[in-house]
Amino acid sequence: MMTSELFGNPAPSWDECVEILERLPTLPFDSRIEALERLVRNPSPGIREQALRIGAAVLPDSRLTEYLRDDTDAVLRNAGSEIFRMRGGKSLPVVVGLLADPEPDVVLQAVLILDRMRDPRALEPLHGALGHSDPNVVQEALLAIGRLGDARSIPHLLPFLEADFWVQMAAVQALGDLRSPEAVPFLAPRLTDPLAGQLAAEALARIGGPSAFEALSSHWPAGDVEIEEENLLGLLAHVLEGLPDPPKARPAGFREALSARLHDRSQELRTAAARCLLILGPSDWDVAALEVLAAAPPVAGGLPVALGRRPDLMARLLAASGESRIWGFHLAARFPGEVPAAELLAVLPEVAAAPEQLPAAAQAVAAVHISGLAPALLDLFLRLPVELRATLEPALERHRADLAEALSGRDGLEPVDRLVLGALLGTPVEEVARGILDLEAPLRPGAVARLSRVEELMRSLPWEDWLIEAPELFAGPAAEAAARYGLTELLPALRERTAAAPSAPLVRALGELGDRQAVPVLLALLTARPDLRPILLESLGRIGGASARAVLQAAVRGEGPEVRIAYKALAACAGPADEALFREAASHPDWYVRLSSIDVLGRGTNPENMAVLARLAGDSVPAVAHRALSALES
Repeated sequence: MMTSELFGNPAPSWDECVEILERLPTLPFDSRIEALERLVRNPSPGIREQALRIGAAVLPDSRLTEYLRDDTDAVLRNAGSEIFRMRGGKSLPVVVGLLADPEPDVVLQAVLILDRMRDPRALEPLHGALGHSDPNVVQEALLAIGRLGDARSIPHLLPFLEADFWVQMAAVQALGDLRSPEAVPFLAPRLTDPLAGQLAAEALARIGGPSAFEALSSHWPAGDVEIEEENLLGLLAHVLEGLPDPPKARPAGFREALSARLHDRSQELRTAAARCLLILGPSDWDVAALEVLAAAPPVAGGLPVALGRRPDLMARLLAASGESRIWGFHLAARFPGEVPAAELLAVLPEVAAAPEQLPAAAQAVAAVHISGLAPALLDLFLRLPVELRATLEPALERHRADLAEALSGRDGLEPVDRLVLGALLGTPVEEVARGILDLEAPLRPGAVARLSRVEELMRSLPWEDWLIEAPELFAGPAAEAAARYGLTELLPALRERTAAAPSAPLVRALGELGDRQAVPVLLALLTARPDLRPILLESLGRIGGASARAVLQAAVRGEGPEVRIAYKALAACAGPADEALFREAASHPDWYVRLSSIDVLGRGTNPENMAVLARLAGDSVPAVAHRALSALES
């Protein structure tokens, strides 16, 4: 195909882009540039990103500058901007030079590029751009300066507070973005401006600090601003929560006005008022404010900021229910020296029936040291379902000595519970192992499962003897221990048990340990145990070898959901002879199969593989496109 034929259509299809990408490395330089200009027109994110990355490597600055000057082609203009940004600091001298371009649109593009680059070296050139005659350039330069966050820019921004509306708005936003208290005196007068008031309030809230609080609170509840009350009060709450200490100076009647809003129809206004009251410290309205806060949508991160300095509320919160009690536990963890012992001990037993409270309760009891905590912690541990007990293990470690004493005096414990607790509290491994051996055989697997994270213990147990004596009891635990800790000495016994009574843990362990001698057993089970086929295919992929690959190659030609499992398994053990199969798989309708093909094709530098990866870089599924791009880059 001739170059003119390849690049004749101004809007290439996906297939045409794939063809261009495949031929790109072999094209002359001028044709390569023409190809890239075509590729960026395809809407596929993968193809466009690949084209931009290649363009960043090969296109000269002069060509990119031409793109910015071409006001008839928005696609190329955007591509030039993106490539300059992708080059980062290398582009800075060229882009700064464009600030002096006679064409305002080119200067505007340069400002937008510098804004996205966030390079502090652009600050002075952007100051210079503030003198441009085009208000659009000035507006974007103001915003870019603000996002660089250098307070030295404040004098450069102040004259624009008296400019035309849109430029004025940009100056207000930029002053807030600088986050410097020095800007507060210049923003505060704007609060009463009907047009700029809301933006000025938001800018002050971003700056924060005592001066911002003073500026905002002086206009509330006075009501002399054109700002929705719930917006202003929400900003006030944000500023208050960011102060290191509650402000000593505040407008007269400020708390009383806040308390009146606790019963407003607007939930947003009620919640903002509650946050303000709580952050200001103890008051007669604490109970009402807590009720409002508890009724509000839950906040991410656990403890609301408004309660972060209120350990005086801990007892009340612990005595509450639901989310409020969780806040109490968070406060206990934060202020362990101020925990009300009676209240904490009283509510711990109830946590067993409220698992959502367990993580916060575990943090609290791990942090505090109060009399009577060890017995209560022991009770809570035993009340919890076995699968939730691991959450309390850090707390057990912190209180090990006290718990050991409480455990020794506790009668009526189940033997397994006593053994497991002893192990968690520091009983020597040899003694724990003897204790497991002293248990009746049916009880041993449960004890072992609960202590499976103790590697030294798992390595010391007589697995081979157990697999001979009672394989039906110990095959599963033995397989899991072998896979987790690499106990290859158990392979003969596990292999024998798999042949006699196969199970998923056994098959998985043979695969994890890469047992080549198990391949005949696993192959036989593919037909005999169709219910185990997915895990059998995965294990064969982990083991590899000619026999495993042959079976997996046949499996990928099948149908149904197991095909994607077979492809993933084959990818794990594929050799050079499988590359052709995976080049074919790159066109498979299942995106997961295409994803697996990348793992194989990206291992070498075969030109055919690279061409397929280039095609996959334009895949409609983002995960596939990104994986292919990463493979090409590496």
